Amino acid sequence: MDKTINVGNKKNAIKILNQFKDNNYVEFDIRITNTHITRVNDLIPGASIFQKDDVYIDSHTLWEIMQDLGGKGQHNYHGLTPDDVFMALTSLKEPEYLFVAKDSRFAVITSRSCHFGIQLMIVIEIGAATKKDAEANINKIVTIYPKDGIDRLIRKIDKKNLLYSKK
Repeated sequence: MDKTINVGNKKNAIKILNQFKDNNYVEFDIRITNTHITRVNDLIPGASIFQKDDVYIDSHTLWEIMQDLGGKGQHNYHGLTPDDVFMALTSLKEPEYLFVAKDSRFAVITSRSCHFGIQLMIVIEIGAATKKDAEANINKIVTIYPKDGIDRLIRKIDKKNLLYSKK
């Protein structure tokens, strides 16, 4: 199954996200358009991290992060709502923080809070493969989850890995 979520159309995006919350489909990659994530490159002098505006997420990962708190699959169930996920996806272009998570993975802390009143952390792997193409070279969301203690986390990060801070 091929599926695209256009975050430029909130009503349709929320409808599709609800479908993924309610159904654990056979795994496939979902393309997310209109994220404008390449704008982040303008926030980081001399850097060009994100080469493409589209991001992808595995359908099973998307399902797991929207399941009720307490369960655990490959990812913890984070109890996110489709609105939380939509907010996270649309806030990629204007992060509160961006830092190197490890190797080719970057973490984005959203500038807005989810329904728990906590900011979200989105981990994105650049240069990733898709289920169908091992050489795809995409921006792939590894996970999205509520992250409290942001200030403490940022203080612990090696300053060379903190690529952007809105503060």
